[in-house]
Amino acid sequence: MSTLPAAQCSTFYEALQQCEGLDLRDNRGKVHAMELVLTGVSEGSCGLIGLCRNRDGVLSAIHRSIQNTHPQLCTHLGIADSPPVWRAQLPLVLKNIDVRLFSDLLFEFCGMELNKEEKQWFAGDGKELRGSILKGEKRGEAVVQIVHHDSRQVYDQSFYNGHKESERPCLQQLLEGELATQQITLDALHLIPDTVNKIAGKQGLYVAGVKDNQEYLYEDMVMVCRNQQPLTTCTEMEKGHGRIDKRTYRSYDIAQQYFDQRWAGAHFQTLVAVERQSVQLHTGTESKEVSYYISNAIVKSKDDQQLFKAVRGHWSVEVSNHIRDVTFKEDHLKTKEPLISQLMACCRTILLNLLNNLQLKNIKAKLDAFADNLQMLLNWMTEIKLL
Repeated sequence: MSTLPAAQCSTFYEALQQCEGLDLRDNRGKVHAMELVLTGVSEGSCGLIGLCRNRDGVLSAIHRSIQNTHPQLCTHLGIADSPPVWRAQLPLVLKNIDVRLFSDLLFEFCGMELNKEEKQWFAGDGKELRGSILKGEKRGEAVVQIVHHDSRQVYDQSFYNGHKESERPCLQQLLEGELATQQITLDALHLIPDTVNKIAGKQGLYVAGVKDNQEYLYEDMVMVCRNQQPLTTCTEMEKGHGRIDKRTYRSYDIAQQYFDQRWAGAHFQTLVAVERQSVQLHTGTESKEVSYYISNAIVKSKDDQQLFKAVRGHWSVEVSNHIRDVTFKEDHLKTKEPLISQLMACCRTILLNLLNNLQLKNIKAKLDAFADNLQMLLNWMTEIKLL
């Protein structure tokens, strides 16, 4: 299986036209025009055009968008107007698409470039696609993403089945390339030797949550906070969402602490403790919690707050997940076909990347504008070289 490098193509539409290995035959053996199905369906009416017009969440609504926009899309592309794919055939066509190949092509065309000398912070995290959970089951398909802290751009992603597989090896697979040379924040789930040793071994930096799933390590880090003076401290106040939040960050030197031999390759250097105090304005209810994070990064001075910012920046993943759930209605799209869930997740990912490039204050307002003016949407897709 091969694909024409997207770098050789002037538009993503052209890359799809020249891509090999994407079988779009339905169960009758009819071959649908790939560039129209993937541009008009996965990258268009079902994906970007459908998502941009708030049609996500129901496959039938997505198909109606295909029908309604198909003539204007053909005119815009300067190709003959032929009947679009039928509603009954749509899932049969979509589930035949090689999601890994399609995803690779998307990230090759619209992805980010890494620089080993100028390391950037990324957050790694998984999210369940709840619409894929079958009746009687507790887990379904899940997507694991690597999200840039500042821009919220998704650098890469992969999928696993939560009923049969684990998030951990999925994330480790994403770290196989140059990503491990960067700076990565991780949930406590991923604080295991195989993951952090991989990052440290490639001269990357990590900040990983510490919880009682690593019981002895967690207890040792709590004792460090009780017995040592912090290297640096920082306090932040924030008011919003009906509450006042106060966060106090403290860092501790743990380079000389004893750790079990299995952590030898992790090169632990710094512990970060974050005390969060929250007061609900209407009720006066107070809450308090302390979280711990461990890193192979060294605190360079009393003013060095990079690890504090990294801990705070990890929530960029949660912001992206909120947009996927609330704005795009990702969890509402119910399907029994795992590949359809994955394909649509790819479309949401690339759309979020493109919309984040616009630095919008209100993504929902932009989608409403696209819904009201299809030509505006097609012009934008042409401008950013998708069409």
